[in-house]
Amino acid sequence: MTDTPERVREALAAFPPSLQQEFDGAHAALSDVLSPPELRAWADDGVDIARHSLRSWEAASEYFRASPGMLEQLTFGRFQEWTKTGHGLVESSPALAGAYFRASPSALKYLSVTQAPDWAEQGRSLYKGTWKSGSLAAQYFEVSPAVLPQLPLNQMRLLVELIDSLAGHSYELASACLNMSPGVLEQLDRPDRAPFLEFGSVVSSTAWVDARVFFERGPGLVRHVHPQQRARFLALSGRVALGVGRLGHPYFMEASQALAEIDRDGHREMLELSEGLVPTSGIAAMEFIKSAPEVLRRLRPEDLPRWQAAGREILGSSPEGGEAFFRLESSKGEDIIEALSSRVELERVSELIRMYCKALTGTDVAVHSAETLTEKGVGWVDESSPTTEGTAIYLPPIVEQYLEKDENFAVYKVFATHQAARLEFGSFAFDYARPGHLFQRAARDDAEPGAADGAEAITAMEHFFDGFEDRRLAHDIFTIVEDTRIDTMVKREYAGIRRPMSRLQEAALERRRPLEEMPVRQAMIENLLRASLDETMQLHWPQELHELMQRPLTILRRIRDTGATVEDSGAATRVLYDWIRQVPNVELEDADWSEMTAPADDEEMIDVGPQGGGEGAPESYQPNLPHGEEQPYESPDPIDFRGDFKPELVQLLMKLKNQQMGEGDTPPVQLTKEQLQELLEKSTEINITEMSEGDLDESTGMFLDNLMKEVEQALQQAAQQQQGKPGEGSDDDEDSGEPLPEVPESFYYDEWDFRASDYKPRWCRVQEMHLEHGDREYYERTLTEHAQLVAETRRQFEQLKPEMFRKIKRLPDGDDYDLDAVIEWIVERKAHAASETKLYYRRNKVERDVAVAFLLDMSASTDEEITKHQPNSAPASGDNFDDDPRKYLSWWAQKRAQESRNPAKRIIDLEKEAAVLLMEALETIGDTYGVYGFSGYGRDNVEFYVIKDMDEQFSDGVKERLDKVSPVRSTRMGPAIRHCIYKLRETGAKVKILVLLSDGRPQDHGYGRDRTEKEYAIHDTKMALTEARREGMTPFCLTVDRAGHDYLKQMCEDMGYEVVGDIESLPRRLPTLYRRLTQ
Repeated sequence: MTDTPERVREALAAFPPSLQQEFDGAHAALSDVLSPPELRAWADDGVDIARHSLRSWEAASEYFRASPGMLEQLTFGRFQEWTKTGHGLVESSPALAGAYFRASPSALKYLSVTQAPDWAEQGRSLYKGTWKSGSLAAQYFEVSPAVLPQLPLNQMRLLVELIDSLAGHSYELASACLNMSPGVLEQLDRPDRAPFLEFGSVVSSTAWVDARVFFERGPGLVRHVHPQQRARFLALSGRVALGVGRLGHPYFMEASQALAEIDRDGHREMLELSEGLVPTSGIAAMEFIKSAPEVLRRLRPEDLPRWQAAGREILGSSPEGGEAFFRLESSKGEDIIEALSSRVELERVSELIRMYCKALTGTDVAVHSAETLTEKGVGWVDESSPTTEGTAIYLPPIVEQYLEKDENFAVYKVFATHQAARLEFGSFAFDYARPGHLFQRAARDDAEPGAADGAEAITAMEHFFDGFEDRRLAHDIFTIVEDTRIDTMVKREYAGIRRPMSRLQEAALERRRPLEEMPVRQAMIENLLRASLDETMQLHWPQELHELMQRPLTILRRIRDTGATVEDSGAATRVLYDWIRQVPNVELEDADWSEMTAPADDEEMIDVGPQGGGEGAPESYQPNLPHGEEQPYESPDPIDFRGDFKPELVQLLMKLKNQQMGEGDTPPVQLTKEQLQELLEKSTEINITEMSEGDLDESTGMFLDNLMKEVEQALQQAAQQQQGKPGEGSDDDEDSGEPLPEVPESFYYDEWDFRASDYKPRWCRVQEMHLEHGDREYYERTLTEHAQLVAETRRQFEQLKPEMFRKIKRLPDGDDYDLDAVIEWIVERKAHAASETKLYYRRNKVERDVAVAFLLDMSASTDEEITKHQPNSAPASGDNFDDDPRKYLSWWAQKRAQESRNPAKRIIDLEKEAAVLLMEALETIGDTYGVYGFSGYGRDNVEFYVIKDMDEQFSDGVKERLDKVSPVRSTRMGPAIRHCIYKLRETGAKVKILVLLSDGRPQDHGYGRDRTEKEYAIHDTKMALTEARREGMTPFCLTVDRAGHDYLKQMCEDMGYEVVGDIESLPRRLPTLYRRLTQ
């Protein structure tokens, strides 16, 4: 026994000295713990391990080092079992055994000794006989002490399987994920860890490159799901991933983020509905979850199963159609949501409401979302409130107050009616100098306009409010009075709106705050507002102050008279202000509240009375006014359907616009920053802090810039409406200052998905813009170069013009001056003879009513030179260089020199020349026509260029735009054709023709599954052409692509098309084709 240390040291002498040191340390610690036989057996096991192979001494070193700690936890018998397991690992890899021994003292705190073999076997399973696999297996043992507290050994098998799967693709990725696993598991709740690893194994087998992202972001994504539904969601994600491969992990991420936007109480039903789709399409199941937040913004939760059932029915007959349904890329799906939804979106009904408002006001009033007004930064900040800035009506983007769609649409009608009535009945036409019909003027109202400090007010409303010490109180009173007048006139003039308006008035009354919570003056304003909503209602008011409330109610009732004007509202405001201002804003304690009604009408004209009292002041009847501490005054909560009322700001905008346009008798006002800051400081309608951040000076400057930009844009739009269309190219452009850059107008169109046999709703955005102006000489030069062809084309088109279509001369008004009549008028005038004033002519459109839209392909491929496009662009066969490179180089130099002097024409150049000839011919015959170009990149940026619009007169500006036609980018034909259909539809012509001129097949980014797919684009273009024919239009496709027959036959079928083999004949061919189409 005593010779054991020496014997072992002798046996270990062949190994590095550190092994003997580890043995000595362990022997010293165990000599008092183990019996001599046990000590000898322990030492012999260490020697056996060391002698096993070349590097096994390292495992023996770990064995000796770990032994004292292990024997503190195990009996010697259990210790030998542990040793035997380690000895077995040495057979596979000494490094693996070393890691096992090293990790055991910490790991076995969470394992029983009977589990050690299973634990070791899991590590051994990662070893594949290579150094990388050995390193990974050793890493497994090293991380085990951190993993085992969170994951029982039977579930740790799931982690090993996941890591083993990843190692088959990348040991580096497997090692990184194994190293992250303790932190990942710590972020997960205990019930979620096994399902997480099971789904991780699916990810590693279907999309192993996403494994690191899954480990990094997965725990956070899982926490988005209701705790009781997480395992279910992970299982669902795994089932889908097995079917869709690489898409599985992205779907998991997107679906979990979608669930984060949904109330957790709805997650169980959401997953049940999704699971019902998996047997048919895993993609549809995940798309259903992804789309659910958007759907639930439009549907009630109880309607969601009906939407899912409709999609499942489509899925059964067409998997791609069903998947498009759940992606919200289906017009059928959109129709079903619309049918199930009770909410109304302004975007869908704005045109109907615009026509309704036009019928009310007699003017063409634009209707926009209130969001567009708040974005301008000119004083309006509430996106959910209806309002007007004096020219257009702004409404909330959605309304969903009621469960029925018709009722919500009625809400929109009430919103729009109130704002339209403000315009129609003059809420912003207040004139300080004009007397009202119902109230006598006060002496102070005859004073000259001007603020108290002598500064001249910019508007009448500013002057009016300058006359009140408390502008907020005056503004609140004026708003209540004027809204009362407007509501009364609406109900009187428009009987059809009475019921929905009364319903909103009743709803508004139900939401009012209790009067008992308010100070006296504030309660008086609140009662006025309630009386304005219902003049017959019983008002709650302290018994001892009934008489104080009677006179304001009498005045408010008088404003409902038929002849009331906005000036009467102003005069009534003066009376009410003087009456209410002297009532202290103090709390009422122990008041005896009772019901009261407004008194009967006083038919006599009410005297406004002097400021500060008079017969109308509260002192005239000496009530016992309450006393106490004065409370800050707060404006009443606004009435939703009445919206945001800013008469002072609207008048400011209107005056700036009118004076910039030269209207009115006063010279234009240059609004300075100081004037604006003064206006901002005193106005209650503008709150700079709500519109922008920063100090007052910076915010004021920003507001001034926004205000002037809004004025300039309004003037530009007015000028466009007055002159026809922008960019007419007048000779006075230099004097009009730098024009504002044109903001493209956006239009949204569906796109046909032939696989789903359905439209993708609002899929493409077409941005319409006018081309920049170029050189008008290009047009004239083209006419000169093709003079003979121009003359021939004119003669051909003259034959199309019927006798009744020639000019009708000597008219008092018409298209242009009749030159003969003008000359006669000048001669007769000089001779002082009676002269005829009918100096115009016009074309008679009775016999021929044709409108045509020419759509030019401006894709990048039209930049190709004609010589390269022709098959015979190589040297002629007769050119014999005798294999002499010098002759060839000489020929090439001459050719390049000639090309530099006369650049080769491109396809786009021939398109432009053809357009010039056709426009010149069409001006002869008088048909309505438009010339457009299109290009773009992607579905969100389809560029539609206006060269000449349908209702635009031919001018130098049109000639200049044509010069700027040039190749741009891609060719997404479908939306461009649909926009041309819209243009033609607006003309109302009997005969409508659409001519598409291109150089190749439709192709664009995202116009199909990938860049190489051609079928999708062809089918969408075909459907767009079919849509044109359904509307009674004649579509015709003309291409210079010699391979055009391959796709045009499929794209056009029985519709007209032609392949122009000789590209250079295009300018001659296009007019001839037009004659054939219109005869």
